[in-house]
Amino acid sequence: MDLFIEDEHYFGVDLGNSGIRLVELKLIHDKPTLVTYGDIELPFGLMSSDSPADQQRVAEVLKKLTADARVSTKNVVAGSPASKVFASIIQMPQMSDQEIAHSIRFQADKYIPMPLEQVKLDFFRLTTDKDAEEIDILLVATPTTVANKYLNIFQLAGLELMALDINAIAQARSMVAATDIDVIVVEFASLTTDIALVSKGVTGLIRSINVGAKSMVRVTAQNLGLDEVQAEQFVRKFGLTQTKLEGQVYRAMKPLLDNVVDELKKSVDYFYQNGAKEGKVEKIIITGGAASIPEMPVFLANATGLPVEMGNPWQRLSYAKEFNDRLSGMALSYSTAVGLALRNMV
Repeated sequence: MDLFIEDEHYFGVDLGNSGIRLVELKLIHDKPTLVTYGDIELPFGLMSSDSPADQQRVAEVLKKLTADARVSTKNVVAGSPASKVFASIIQMPQMSDQEIAHSIRFQADKYIPMPLEQVKLDFFRLTTDKDAEEIDILLVATPTTVANKYLNIFQLAGLELMALDINAIAQARSMVAATDIDVIVVEFASLTTDIALVSKGVTGLIRSINVGAKSMVRVTAQNLGLDEVQAEQFVRKFGLTQTKLEGQVYRAMKPLLDNVVDELKKSVDYFYQNGAKEGKVEKIIITGGAASIPEMPVFLANATGLPVEMGNPWQRLSYAKEFNDRLSGMALSYSTAVGLALRNMV
């Protein structure tokens, strides 16, 4: 969904399961510069509800946040979770973007498990070689019900939704440099773990797994006989450290994270077999609240054989030096909002 007017000013909003985050940027001397940012908690699960009353509650919280952050425009770019969209790599003859937009509906019904009149289609060109006879396209479909829900929330908050992006693509935009190396971005969210494979600066694969911070806390509670409040404290304190608490938290969470690693490997195999035919993944970048669990980078590095970095969405931005410490402490939770604000800037 894209309603952009050229040079329109906007800010990015990440509507999460447990909170809302926003970022406003401006291009100053061709450098994305931080204007304002802010976050506010939401009752957990409120964004999952489709009831008009709950959408009104989300809108009221969002309206308060925009007022407190003093954003300078009502125009918004929002993001949809990977779990809410359908994405597939398809092949098409070499053609212009305008021709792709016209032709893609004739192929989409082979890949989208919903009637086309019930989705909004978008695409991203993966093949950059203009002389290639056949090109790879990332086809993305967002259910109309999802798009309309977001549109309604922003209208109720007195804001104008200019575009509905995908969180995984926004995260890659904020944390992956436009280089020739291939990178996996992994977001550990509350309910899901989302995987994006970025090849030569373009997000070419998106996958969502039903393993998130909540399920890690739940299995820890079950295995250690704790309530979920205590279990969350144990996860945050001991994490995947095998030498703490006799490795009990590690052993409780390991089967879930083994599933994540298996899906990572399957995603890489699928991508190079069905999308980009050359290249290899050079590193993993992790983000989201659960990325800060002790020893998470070490666990993933050992399990995949790849270097693992903590994501830093602020690295592409210009901002006052006195904000350094404050922003670095929030880096893992702002990758989506920053990436949304960067849309059409990089």
